[in-house]
Amino acid sequence: MKKKSSTTVELEKSSDPVGSQLSVARLRLGWTIEEAAARTRLHLNVIRRLEAGEFDQFPSLAYARGFLKIYSRDLGLDPKKILREFQPLHSSEDSILDLRPEMLEALPTRASEPVLTSRGVGLGVLTLVGVFIVSVVGVQLYRVWPVKSPQDPSSLAPIGAVEKSAVPDSSPEGQPIRTATPAKEGKPLSSLPMVQTSENNPPPKPATPHQLRIKAKNDTWVRIVAIQDGKEVQLFEDTIDEDDVVPATDDPAWSGDAFIVTTRQAADAEIIFNNSNFGPYEKPGPQTFRLPASR
Repeated sequence: MKKKSSTTVELEKSSDPVGSQLSVARLRLGWTIEEAAARTRLHLNVIRRLEAGEFDQFPSLAYARGFLKIYSRDLGLDPKKILREFQPLHSSEDSILDLRPEMLEALPTRASEPVLTSRGVGLGVLTLVGVFIVSVVGVQLYRVWPVKSPQDPSSLAPIGAVEKSAVPDSSPEGQPIRTATPAKEGKPLSSLPMVQTSENNPPPKPATPHQLRIKAKNDTWVRIVAIQDGKEVQLFEDTIDEDDVVPATDDPAWSGDAFIVTTRQAADAEIIFNNSNFGPYEKPGPQTFRLPASR
């Protein structure tokens, strides 16, 4: 007597055409019922009842339709076709095309993917780190970036008898040009030496040229223009590193009849004038002043 194959035995167990299609599709894929349950995440008993056509074993037809849709899709069948063939076997009042809200709520659903993933958290952290690095670099660039003066050295007023109206109205940063004089009258000089002038007689030329060095308390940008034989000569325009002295103590100091000093941050530059350290200019912020100061 010829022995029946396992495939034939499983097909004979299902008297329902829909269940038979499900069994044939599973066997075509070479899955056992256990493998089908693992791949579709449906319980073993659910798969057995679907393939056996025992739809009345489910709590309601809505459950049966939901399981049919999931199982047929994972088997590579057309879920719509399976549901149409399933419908005539049962009450027309429970049409798959006219499901009631309570049926829809009873349909089984799969767990949704988590909204917050480790990849999303990692991208967020990298973005925050990038913003922090860009901010730090921007602050450092602002501290050392030179502030160029829109005033050409040749346009600056010469040292000597100068009317107040002849002095440029503003510094490179929009601040008025100030001389290196104390803030209040009547107090002893606490800053740089003064040169007495009159409206008719220019100040006498010093017997020996004045000498100037700049020491940086912090990284700071400085521009130096010297008055030599009545002409303005630009000697320096650059950023001085913290604690550096320009010119270096081993080199000759800048010399001239007078100097015009422009700083981006006056509090960061110490003035060494005629070998005496007068410290930073008394007014903070961007400043342009003359050495020696004129009144």
